[in-house]
Amino acid sequence: MSAEAVSVVERLQDALGMDDVVAAIGDDQREARVQRAFMELAVPDFEVVMVGPAYQGTRLEFSGADGFREAWIDWTSPFEGYRIDLEEIIDAGDRVVSLVTMVGKTRTGGVEVNAPGAAVWTVVDERLRRVEFHLDRQAALRAAGLDPQSSQT
Repeated sequence: MSAEAVSVVERLQDALGMDDVVAAIGDDQREARVQRAFMELAVPDFEVVMVGPAYQGTRLEFSGADGFREAWIDWTSPFEGYRIDLEEIIDAGDRVVSLVTMVGKTRTGGVEVNAPGAAVWTVVDERLRRVEFHLDRQAALRAAGLDPQSSQT
C-alpha cells in the first residue's frame, strides 16, 4: 500500500500548490481544483491537525476540506506571502511524511521567516484519513512511527 499512499500525497500536494499559499487561498480556480482533489483522494471528514511546538502543547483540529482551508487561513494570516518548499517524502507504510521548509514574508514589517516543518499524511485504502502539520520534524517522524535518530533531519 505504501507506493499508493505516496501517490495520493503527491497528487494532493500538486493540487494544493505550495508556491504561495496566501495567494492560493484567494484563487477561486485553485480552490475548485483543491476541492475536486479532496473529493477524489480523501474521506469527506478527514482530520486536519496543526501541531505547535512541544513546549507550548498547541494543537488545533479541523475536519474535511473546509477545515483544511480554515486551518491554513488561520496559519497564514500573519503573512503577505507564504510558500512551502518540499525537501523529501518519506514512505512509512500507510503514513507519508513530507519534510518541508516554510518561507513566509510577514504583513507587518516584511520580515522573512524561514523554518523547517513536516506533515504526516495518513492514507488508508488510497484515501486521505488524516494530515498533521508539525513545526517539529522530530515529533512528526515519531507520529509516523519512525525513529528520528535514524533520520537525517
